[in-house]
Amino acid sequence: MEGRARNEQVNYHHPLLRYKIWDLEFPTFPSAPWNTWHYHKEVEILLLLEGSMLVETVDQVYELKGPDLLLLGSSRLHRTKRNSHVKQIVLQFDMLAQMDSYTKEFAPVLLELSEPLDRLNKILCGNTVVKETMYRLLLGIYEEASEMGMGYELAVSGAFKQLLALIVRHTVSSAPMSPPDWQRLKPVLDYVEAHYSEPIRIQDVLPLVHLEYHYFIKYFQKHIGMTFVDYLHVRRIKASERLMLTKSLSIADIGVQSGFQNVTQFIRIFKRYNGCTPSEFRKKRLQVHEPELVD
Repeated sequence: MEGRARNEQVNYHHPLLRYKIWDLEFPTFPSAPWNTWHYHKEVEILLLLEGSMLVETVDQVYELKGPDLLLLGSSRLHRTKRNSHVKQIVLQFDMLAQMDSYTKEFAPVLLELSEPLDRLNKILCGNTVVKETMYRLLLGIYEEASEMGMGYELAVSGAFKQLLALIVRHTVSSAPMSPPDWQRLKPVLDYVEAHYSEPIRIQDVLPLVHLEYHYFIKYFQKHIGMTFVDYLHVRRIKASERLMLTKSLSIADIGVQSGFQNVTQFIRIFKRYNGCTPSEFRKKRLQVHEPELVD
């Protein structure tokens, strides 16, 4: 099981805009295998220009037929399989590098604090106008980055802003977070990221926000969209999913390394969020037969 998933290190084409975009073309294979499970902290958008392929995440399998587009959130485990001759463009970018004072109020959505950006794929399936607009934006970024003409950085940066606007407009269902609220809660979110594998109590983060216990509970849920405990569980579950596909560890060890008190708690909470036990999840994700497809 070791090595079944790898953490990709992205070498950016631009040090400040922090993105990488390139084209790929593959010939037809009689029976192309699934590639290795992998992930990276960068958001990825895949443009399938020609051919057909499958993209699998921990939740589902997408069947793409060119021309098509798919968005994968930050650190999202995924793998692909080509069914025919394929021509594609891949964009990977650091979301934080694209955010400014105008976008930070939408940080819970753009930084996937409560839900992965992948949910936008379902929206795109039902809104061809938005999908075509995003498709053209990505082609524009590719052309500008390839030609590198005068002022191409401005063009690429502007396209990224339009891309984020599309994501925000079609995924935000509640009022945006104000910059002061974001600045207040960010130390709490950073603390969780740094210490989720350790025991964390609400009392541990209260000094970071200077709020009273009961007020913090309501404040956090209002702006993040879930309780602090649920948020902590989600971050730990995502960490455990990656460990199950990356390390040859027992389920009990994975639970402990992900921050759960014991294996019983780990299995119970994992099943609540994924609808299956950790063992069933691992077996399903490493299976060799074809999984159920989702258009």
